[in-house]
Amino acid sequence: MHQIIHYDIAALFVNSIIILLFFRRNNIPALQNRIFFALLIDCFFTVLFETLSVLFIENPELVPRAIIWIVNCLYFTFLYLFSLIACSYSISVVDYFDNARRRQLISIKYILFIPIVISVIFVWMSPLYDFTNQKLLGVFYLDENNIYQRGSIFFLNGYVMSVYYAVLSIGFLIKYKKNLRTSSANRMIAFFALCYSGAVIQFLLPNVLIQCFVISLAILLFEITIRHPEDIIDVNTGLFNQLAFVSSNSKFKRHQRCSCIGLVLDDVSFISNTFGINQFNKLLKIVSDTLVKEFPSASIYYLGQGQFIFVFKKTTKWDIQKLIGKLQNIFSKPWKSDSITIKLYMKLCIIQCPDDAASPEDVIDLISITTDSERYGTAVVYASEINIEHKRRTSYIEYSLRSGLFENRFEVYYQPIYSTKKKKLIGAEALIRLRDEEGQFISPEVFIPIAEKTGTILRIGEFVFESVCKTLSEIDLESCGIEKIDVNLSVAQCMQEILADQLLTIISMYKLPKSIINMEITETAMAHTPEVLLRNIEKLVEAGIEFSLDDYGSGYSNMNYMLTLPFSMIKIDKGIVWSAFSDKRACLALKSTIKMISELGMAVLAEGVETKEQSDWLTELGCDYLQGFYFAKPMPKKDFIELMKKE
Repeated sequence: MHQIIHYDIAALFVNSIIILLFFRRNNIPALQNRIFFALLIDCFFTVLFETLSVLFIENPELVPRAIIWIVNCLYFTFLYLFSLIACSYSISVVDYFDNARRRQLISIKYILFIPIVISVIFVWMSPLYDFTNQKLLGVFYLDENNIYQRGSIFFLNGYVMSVYYAVLSIGFLIKYKKNLRTSSANRMIAFFALCYSGAVIQFLLPNVLIQCFVISLAILLFEITIRHPEDIIDVNTGLFNQLAFVSSNSKFKRHQRCSCIGLVLDDVSFISNTFGINQFNKLLKIVSDTLVKEFPSASIYYLGQGQFIFVFKKTTKWDIQKLIGKLQNIFSKPWKSDSITIKLYMKLCIIQCPDDAASPEDVIDLISITTDSERYGTAVVYASEINIEHKRRTSYIEYSLRSGLFENRFEVYYQPIYSTKKKKLIGAEALIRLRDEEGQFISPEVFIPIAEKTGTILRIGEFVFESVCKTLSEIDLESCGIEKIDVNLSVAQCMQEILADQLLTIISMYKLPKSIINMEITETAMAHTPEVLLRNIEKLVEAGIEFSLDDYGSGYSNMNYMLTLPFSMIKIDKGIVWSAFSDKRACLALKSTIKMISELGMAVLAEGVETKEQSDWLTELGCDYLQGFYFAKPMPKKDFIELMKKE
């Protein structure tokens, strides 16, 4: 039976193109890509040995019978291995190998390898059956004229095994499809369907060698439509990008030891703004090419914003020190790009995995910390010195601050203020509260410093002031007995030239008496922008809004602020109040402070009152107002209004 090999010759050509494409593209050094490369090589040798087999069989006088047997056995071995490798690739695509437990990995190895081992054994036993004159027991045999014939177990050994691996592949794709985009999962299934359709055609037309050609076409379509190496390459540097680094996570999931060095270029924004983005990209390309040349054993990734990651296999402390020295030497010299010569400064972060980082995301977080945080200002930072949990918590709070404003998760609480002269509650201090996405409170002591650093505090401050004004405009102030509401001003707000106009616009919009509002500022705010703050205070006081100095005694108290600024009240920090009950010197200082403030014509409010004894004693000392848990904890506006109505 004459066999047509034209399709095999075409398949060899297609396979050569695919292999060339594979090597021309950058591929992540990951298990998935190694399996895909094995698939390409297996397909190539399958076609090669099938072609040789046909040529040898049709020219038996030129080739020894033993060579024909060996070539045929190699053909069937590679053909059967294709099913195993294709199945392994589908399992790797859904990240099963990276996420499975040790016992599961052992089980899947048995499931994958036992059928192929049995099939290959039957293939290589076929010549033995031929020599013992039991030809029909083999997978194939050669008759007296060296004509290829199928043996009795050909169907069972080949097609049943192929169906087994196809079902296993599709089963994994369906079960773990959540790890793939729907389109990718469908294309993978279509890939297997196309591959095995070739086997069906060749089974029906045994003289037309089309199976390998169909498989080669399927792989080519797969390479073009599913694999997109360009998605993982940074356009400017030609290096793997952040997506590639996150995707190459098998080392981390298997807890294999490796070393990562994060290299961060300083003043990236300054360089790109000064010389232009095009010139900066050229400079970046020169740096990248130099790093690739100098560190051929490393996998190098570019994250953007002047951040690189080097991944090395097992390295000793001495190796790391040599790498650091080599990088420092490279960057000790100026860089040249066109007519520009510039010195680049860098910072290094040394990360030992998995001790310092258990995932690619951990590595990126650590490098980000060394970039953003002023706490790590040295040229070389070791990840073991970094508190990554603190950074993550900070990042989460930053996210909660931004999303909280959009999703209305901020709320104003009110902590009542007691008048010692009127012996009743006369108002409250407005306090901001924030819930996270799960409804849990985030402490103001935690989120306010972060909000001040990020600038979110400006919007929070405006929200609090407008919320207070809106609440007061909706109730009968006289029947509720509300005489004054204290609202805090942050340092960032006090730095704004438009602060006074902004507050006056809001209070006028709600048609409130300006005397109902008392603004609280701290000594820190006054220290930052005394001139701007003074102008804002004078404008607001002139309009009828009162001011208090908050947390007096908590820091380096400046008597000058209290004497020169138009405060109507001084709020004594709870730390001073509590100390006065256990320390005689603190007690004497508190008495003197209260007396001095009163004689200067300002009211005194004591914070942190928690017992009746404290309340009575502070009243006796001359405090005009008291605030603390003894009277009430901070509460939502509804509860506060109901409490005030009962007064």
